[in-house]
Amino acid sequence: MSIKISNLQFFVAVATSQSLTQAAQRLHRTPAAVSLSLKQLEEELGGALFEGERKNQLSPLGRFVLQEAQRELAHFDRTVSTIKTYAKADTGLVRVAAVPSFAITLLPPLLKQFHEQHPQFHLDIRDMDSARVVQAVLSGDVDIGIATVPASIPNIDQDFLFSDAFCVVCNSDNPLNRLTRPLRWSDLDGQTFINSGLGAEINAAEFRHIRDHSTLSVRNTTSLLALVAQGMGVTLLPELLSRSAAGDQLNFLRLEDQRIVRSVSVISAPRETLNHASYTFLKALRAGRFV
Repeated sequence: MSIKISNLQFFVAVATSQSLTQAAQRLHRTPAAVSLSLKQLEEELGGALFEGERKNQLSPLGRFVLQEAQRELAHFDRTVSTIKTYAKADTGLVRVAAVPSFAITLLPPLLKQFHEQHPQFHLDIRDMDSARVVQAVLSGDVDIGIATVPASIPNIDQDFLFSDAFCVVCNSDNPLNRLTRPLRWSDLDGQTFINSGLGAEINAAEFRHIRDHSTLSVRNTTSLLALVAQGMGVTLLPELLSRSAAGDQLNFLRLEDQRIVRSVSVISAPRETLNHASYTFLKALRAGRFV
């Protein structure tokens, strides 16, 4: 007899409930049926999964099987979900995670056009920082990510979209606005720097010194821009955000150091694994012009 998914499901239910009766209730099965499944699994493995008859303490084998079974069942559930989503391609779900600067500037017109062309597709859009975008794609929580990402990620397809410069952002009353040249890092001496959490890939020693000595960190882009507009300090953000910021209150000032740029890419699971809706959206993204 081979091990069945149901054997693992029943075992995990008993192991996590620490009660055969409670597990049977969760599974909508009789205790006798659950007990038989456990016995079959133990016979197949050639060892006991529990210490004693009460099924409330795992054996060493049982602890190992629980860890592996939970991982495999989670993978099985994701696989079933993916298959169902693909099977319903005509009314498919497109799950997208994007960095805020893209989500509030370049993504809306693309979404509007895509929705008009494909009203049958359901769009689930989330904004988060680049590290969380990568993790969401890797874990299967989203289908497509738009972020600044490492040069290569195993088992992930990646396409470059565009690059843009980082700028110093200040309010309209800040003396930095009176400079007639691009900013130098030394110009920020005496300024309160608000760390946005962006620019981790920036290697300039002068910037790292400024960032590391900051006593204020704000990771939400909307809140960060509001604080800068109130004159609480300056920050470093992608120039792309200047398209959304209030022009009367904020200025995006170019840096003299032209190395301070970021690259934005679209990432996804291998394209052959995407459902039809997600693949259609990915093609629209790759065809977009973001300069």
